[in-house]
Amino acid sequence: MRRRNIMLHAFALLFVFSSAAAADAPTPCDGVDRHLSDHQKAQWAKPIAKQFGVAKVDVLQSFAYAHWRIVYVNTFETDEAFLFYADDPQTSRYVTLWAGAAMEDEEPEIRAWALKDAPGIPERLAACFAWHVSKHRDM
Repeated sequence: MRRRNIMLHAFALLFVFSSAAAADAPTPCDGVDRHLSDHQKAQWAKPIAKQFGVAKVDVLQSFAYAHWRIVYVNTFETDEAFLFYADDPQTSRYVTLWAGAAMEDEEPEIRAWALKDAPGIPERLAACFAWHVSKHRDM
């Protein structure tokens, strides 16, 4: 019985340590700023809604690298969309948009699409976006 308890504790510790290591594993989004304050959300909502031609939007997420930004919005009229900006969303128009679902194995194609349809986007931001929508959409 004692040996069984030791084995169970060993497996539990192994699980805890492997889970913690996986959580700290590097991702394509390392170095991409995901911080988005309520103030930024409010500032961007009106100009983005105007650009998109809808009454209002909720700004849900942001991915920023260099001067580029990808902003995830709910328009209440269309599918939620990722809008790609080469500059500040308040003062510039989005370059392209992406909406829909992605399968896990589509990461390379989505990265290639972002590099092609958002000319000049940093490689790191395109890779982060592709990884996020194909593997970690709920983060």
